[in-house]
Amino acid sequence: MEQYKTDAEIYAVLEREIIDLTLRPGSLLSENPLCARFGAPRSLIRVVLQKLQENGLVKIVPYKGTTVTRLNRRIVDELIYERTAVEARVLRDFTPRCTPEQRALIRRRVDAYTALARADAPDFNRLYEADRILHETWFAAMDKMYLWRTLQNAHADYSRFRMLDTMTSGGLDEVIADHQNLLNAIERCDLAAFEPLVERHLYGGIRRLGSKLTEEYADYFEPETAK
Repeated sequence: MEQYKTDAEIYAVLEREIIDLTLRPGSLLSENPLCARFGAPRSLIRVVLQKLQENGLVKIVPYKGTTVTRLNRRIVDELIYERTAVEARVLRDFTPRCTPEQRALIRRRVDAYTALARADAPDFNRLYEADRILHETWFAAMDKMYLWRTLQNAHADYSRFRMLDTMTSGGLDEVIADHQNLLNAIERCDLAAFEPLVERHLYGGIRRLGSKLTEEYADYFEPETAK
């Protein structure tokens, strides 16, 4: 039995397990096993499940139970579209102002991701965090952290899609190359390069997963409805 004192601690564990797909989309979360696992009263578990629902990570159906939400493919597509436009603009604004110290920081973060990705048994949670820290660099430098947090808050769909790509597509070498190409464009101050580079990088998961999205991992997603 795991011992956690607060709803925030229990929430953090379950949120991480949903984002890293330990708890698969569509899986059932029952109160009694959660109470036993965390050594927590039912009232505390219900508070946690309610917060998870508010953040789009689970769905509570009265008298039926709680399930981990499935991903919405349309929302994933729109979030990638949005982030491509925003991040390319931030990079274009950042690059002419980029200091030698900031370039060195970006190089260190690119190298840190590369080292994690080339480990014999990559830690996918650490990889996900290393990628997040790298991309945050130019948003922080431009004082655009509200925008960055808004993009990062899309846990229920985009974050899990990124984790699915990271864990299953075998595309880590491609991501390493994308990061290096972004770094090279920053160092050359090649402003015209950012839109195609960011688009290629952010749409890479859809390209790499391909038909697996509708075949092997179809049950991870909500059924598509006619437009």
